Amino acid sequence: MNVNQSNGGHLKAELSLVAYLKSDLERYYHYNGRQGASPRKRELWRNFLIPRCAPVTIYRLAHHAQSRGFGGIAKALTWVNFYLHGIEISSKTAIGPYFFMPHASGTVIGAVSIGHHCVIYHQVTIGAKEVEFEHVGRPTVGDHVLIGSGARVLGAIEIGDNCVIGANSVVTKSIGENYLITGIPASGKLRNSPMGR
Repeated sequence: MNVNQSNGGHLKAELSLVAYLKSDLERYYHYNGRQGASPRKRELWRNFLIPRCAPVTIYRLAHHAQSRGFGGIAKALTWVNFYLHGIEISSKTAIGPYFFMPHASGTVIGAVSIGHHCVIYHQVTIGAKEVEFEHVGRPTVGDHVLIGSGARVLGAIEIGDNCVIGANSVVTKSIGENYLITGIPASGKLRNSPMGR
């Protein structure tokens, strides 16, 4: 799949809604013993029934509505996600394909953008440092980034590609590619190998 991106995880061109849904289900298959399986369109109903896919699917619908000017529908879907799954993902956040959340509960995502092939665990917060209802002052997360449970990524910072953010870390400064980021406040150490898929 062709994913066009510029530096810093900003999406240059969006895929179709179906392509996003297929990519997310394929990523779920990858982590559940079906590596290489390519979902068919008729399998996409599973996205709504699998607990690890449903919150991402509702976000995809909300973002699709937001990007087409249906802000009210996007907001309603965001609230549905909150009430059903205990998760809040801003419909204004652009998230690349192959997105996976092993456990979504308690997560708040208000980033500018998140790249492709990212994994975010539960109780993670990605957003502004201060109370800010405009979509500014928020993080940009690169490709192939894994964010451990309880981590906080705050402010107008950039997280480079192939980074791993450890559980409960508090990240308030930008960091380059291929770093392991841990601690409060977090600091980075170069990793020996990229995450790959």
